Amino acid sequence: MTTPRSRIVATVALVASVLLLVGVIFAWVSDSDTEPRADLLGTPITAPLVTSTVDLPTTSGAAATTSTAPPVPVGVPTRISIGSLGVDAPVDQVGLEKNGSMEVPGATESGWYRPGPRPGSAAGSAVIAAHVDFNGVRGVFFDLRKLEVGAEITVTDDAGTTRRFVVSERFQVGKRQLPVGELFRADGAPVLTLITCGGGFDQRHRTYEDNIVVRATLAS
Repeated sequence: MTTPRSRIVATVALVASVLLLVGVIFAWVSDSDTEPRADLLGTPITAPLVTSTVDLPTTSGAAATTSTAPPVPVGVPTRISIGSLGVDAPVDQVGLEKNGSMEVPGATESGWYRPGPRPGSAAGSAVIAAHVDFNGVRGVFFDLRKLEVGAEITVTDDAGTTRRFVVSERFQVGKRQLPVGELFRADGAPVLTLITCGGGFDQRHRTYEDNIVVRATLAS
């Protein structure tokens, strides 16, 4: 039987694990010796943030379904395209390193968080992340900060099915304020979540200060 105390301890451990995961995932660095990019500075893009404390999914496959939505069989994402940004890139499957951090794709690939929902699943937030730049190379999500609400994103899976998503929101947030529980949830309304780095560049720690987050819903 689970006691109130054990539930509290489990919740604290979960929050700590989630913060460790995101702290490592999104502290992606640029090894170039260039100055901070001026095009990533300026007035932050803001939107209401919804936070919650939920388990990060740890099993592969489609997300659990809700009582109001039937299961939708979807394949593993293999390619992402964003026509308005000129993006057409492979999607690699990424999981967790032994130290609890998320595996990071290369500069020219994006990474789908394999333990979570798949893009097009009936529930949950399917996360695809990519670099803004890395080691002097332009990243897949270099221009993600410019993606407008209403823009189209397409994701193709290993069954050859292409699904269209429409951007519903975009925001810029400090890495410590990233709403992890909401962005990595395994249940609730289905959404595609894209994440990259943004904001000012910290030369000392070789990392960007913020994250750019785009969320999109499946087109009807």
